[in-house]
Amino acid sequence: MRVFIISTANMGPELRGGLIGVVGSANPSADEKTECVEALSRLVAEGWAIAADPHTVIGRLAAIAAEAGAAPFVSLGRPAELRSSTHTTLGSGVLAR
Repeated sequence: MRVFIISTANMGPELRGGLIGVVGSANPSADEKTECVEALSRLVAEGWAIAADPHTVIGRLAAIAAEAGAAPFVSLGRPAELRSSTHTTLGSGVLAR
């Protein structure tokens, strides 16, 4: 799992606490899933919003962690031709609460 910071300087006030992007392998291990939930739970508690592709396993776990912590979640889409690959690109984000 990789975690990265996304600048929120030009985004809405609900993201002013910061935005963390999350990507993971196409077939994450149980350890990677546990690491994802634990790390994101800590970050959500610190006030970070979460961004991920909910079409992936790690992205779904990120969305659940954000929802459980009542944090904003930004759904990152991918072009259709890349959805079956392990490569994640930042597409049009959709803010969900």
